Amino acid sequence: MKRRRYIFILVTMVVFFLAALTGCKVEEAKEKKIKDLEYTVCDESKLPDELVNLINEKKKEPFKLTYRTKDYLYIVVGYGAQDRTDLNVIMTELYLTENAIFVDTDLTSTGSATLKDNLVSYPWIAVKCELYDVQVNFK
Repeated sequence: MKRRRYIFILVTMVVFFLAALTGCKVEEAKEKKIKDLEYTVCDESKLPDELVNLINEKKKEPFKLTYRTKDYLYIVVGYGAQDRTDLNVIMTELYLTENAIFVDTDLTSTGSATLKDNLVSYPWIAVKCELYDVQVNFK
């Protein structure tokens, strides 16, 4: 009786272990650049209305999002509420690899110190590029 129970537990553990190994697939994004992607920086007037609404909902906190239409991929990065108005977001890298798009942005200052009480800005950047069926990784 003890032996049968031991074998049952052992077989069950092996089955669960094998199921866990076969059920999971880890896919690492390879960073070897195939090409830099061409993109267009878009202001609110050139974005789909649904995307503008998403940006306005999320802009108070830092965020990163992608939005796909039938023809284009939009990549948006926001830096949340800032207590100054002299900030810009720039796209430092946007490139395609074998299985992903990599995005890197930076928050820069124009140099004109405009710190004022109760003045808040929400810097973000939205770019439109060709549609690819790969994941987008933010650096």
